[in-house]
Amino acid sequence: MKNSRIILVICLLILQAGIYYTISAKEFIPDIGPWSRFPSVVNDWHGVADAPLDQSVLAELKPDDYLNRDYVSGKGRVVNLFVGYFNSRRNGRAPHSPEWCLPGAGWQTVSSQVVSIDTGAGKPLPANEYIVQKGDERQLVVYWYHQGERVMSSEILAQFYAMPDMILHGRTDTSLVRIIAPVAGNQLESARDLAFGFARGVFPLIQKQIK
Repeated sequence: MKNSRIILVICLLILQAGIYYTISAKEFIPDIGPWSRFPSVVNDWHGVADAPLDQSVLAELKPDDYLNRDYVSGKGRVVNLFVGYFNSRRNGRAPHSPEWCLPGAGWQTVSSQVVSIDTGAGKPLPANEYIVQKGDERQLVVYWYHQGERVMSSEILAQFYAMPDMILHGRTDTSLVRIIAPVAGNQLESARDLAFGFARGVFPLIQKQIK
């Protein structure tokens, strides 16, 4: 199943490249400002120093910009927010699922599902939830793809919609938003409430950043 998804994504990227280069309209590259200026306060969460990614990771991901920041709540709980931003996909670059790279870092998937997070904005936020484990350490990973006002859990849909977005709006920028919350002992529900609560708070800020 995973290999089939990879092949389908690669085929979509090849098809996109052919379409992009046959479109005469100039692509619009939005000026959204650096992600390092993303708000450091999200409700009662406060961001700490941004953590740079290893050069090997950057070489693999190839984002135009990114944010990798821990946020600490007033109760001392910590979540990590990562946003990988790509201002164009005409060159074949695009975010890929953390499901592909987590095993390479030694994490094993315990469970996975698509979830719907209530943002309070009328539309639920579709996202992927992964429980991963390395030794005795467990993490809850929540991520989605954010393209303008469009939000998707599916990597394939994110690739598919790049073509009509280019034709209709002249832009192909996209981003991967990932939230990680540690799971202490058997407190999975607590970690889920933590990650979902942070997602509700950060969602409108990300929407404002890339709109």
